[in-house]
Amino acid sequence: MLLLPLVLMAWASLQSGRVDDVLREAQPIGSDHAWLRVRQVLAGLACWLALAALVAGPATWLKLRLDAWRALKSRDFLYDRLFLCWRALGHWLVAYTGLLLGALALSLLYELSWGWSHFKAGGGFMLLVAVPLVAVLWAGCLLIGRLRQQWHALESPSLALLGQRIGRDKAPALWAWIEQLATASCAPVPDHVVVGIDQSFFVTSVDVALQPGGDLLCGRTLYLPLTYLSTLSQAETASIIGHELGHFSRRDTERGSEIGAQFSLMCLHLAFIRAEDADPAWIERPAIWMTQRFLHYFQLAVHHWGRAQELVADRAGSNIGGERLFCQALLRVIALDGEIQTLLAERHSNLIQALADHLSHTPLRLNKAALDHAITHPFDTHPPTALRLQQLGVTLDETLLAEATRVLTEHDRQWFRQLTRPASSTATQPVLPPISTVQEA
Repeated sequence: MLLLPLVLMAWASLQSGRVDDVLREAQPIGSDHAWLRVRQVLAGLACWLALAALVAGPATWLKLRLDAWRALKSRDFLYDRLFLCWRALGHWLVAYTGLLLGALALSLLYELSWGWSHFKAGGGFMLLVAVPLVAVLWAGCLLIGRLRQQWHALESPSLALLGQRIGRDKAPALWAWIEQLATASCAPVPDHVVVGIDQSFFVTSVDVALQPGGDLLCGRTLYLPLTYLSTLSQAETASIIGHELGHFSRRDTERGSEIGAQFSLMCLHLAFIRAEDADPAWIERPAIWMTQRFLHYFQLAVHHWGRAQELVADRAGSNIGGERLFCQALLRVIALDGEIQTLLAERHSNLIQALADHLSHTPLRLNKAALDHAITHPFDTHPPTALRLQQLGVTLDETLLAEATRVLTEHDRQWFRQLTRPASSTATQPVLPPISTVQEA
């Protein structure tokens, strides 16, 4: 952040000193004297651009730290200003990199001019030295292009998701059940329901681009993983969905979910900017470093407020069937997570059947180490499990562990399939079980 501007300033100062020495000695005359004046201007401009970059770096760093501190202290500041701070950072990175490139380009023009006019006196060597610096200059231009592209893309963020949308006409019983859960959670009904296999339960208000079809879903989306739907009971699933819908129950909770999604996309954009398959050029490293610092410090605020919202959503989930049932479902999801991730890595052609076969001879294991586990999903801000159980007043005893790690039953495997039968077979569908809500004291 400081080294590059200082190096460029020193280089420009040396160039300016060389011109001043020649002018004082009054050796070149005529037209060559005019070229010396041009080189003097080039060196002076390069020095000023490097100085501007030197001042802009620490100033932006201080502004970043101040904004991150305010976001940690104020939830409203985080929700209202995260995107504005990110956009301002993008403008600064483009400007800062542009200042460095400008200083480097002017210094290169100086050296190329000197090398050409002193070609016979060894100036050709300077022309060869300038070639690698031209490559660095080009890398910086490419970085500016990537920065502009990525920051512009985040102004309308979307999530690419592998899954299939289930409409009301395809599964009316499922939608009726979800509407019951939304009513019990005092939350709006999601606009879309998507099923997939490679994520856990989550909701989002970010636009979702479904793959491989390419459909764009706008509004509130509820994602249901078939892997867990075939291994949890319907009551356990209801508690988990109640938790997810709880993110929509209040505007500040929903905004927190949106911020978590937006921050995750920022992290993905950093991975693109870094171009991790290549060693970044030295002129790219200040921008990459500053972006990493931004995400590091704002992550503290995002996780701080996001975890608070998760605890609120836990309360919504516990209102469906009680605190103990919600904790049982939570622990079962944690116990299943490792097994599902292992099977996903093995790329089975029928993952659901492979999971059932695997669980038929592999008992689930869950111990107190799970208290340090945090369930992951695309916008993860979950607190440790121990804290979540503590906030709900549930003790992790042997009975709860046994219920969470029970052997897979036929009901666990079949209830969701029955609930999503086509509308033409509704006459044979089972009646939806009543949802017992637990009111807070």
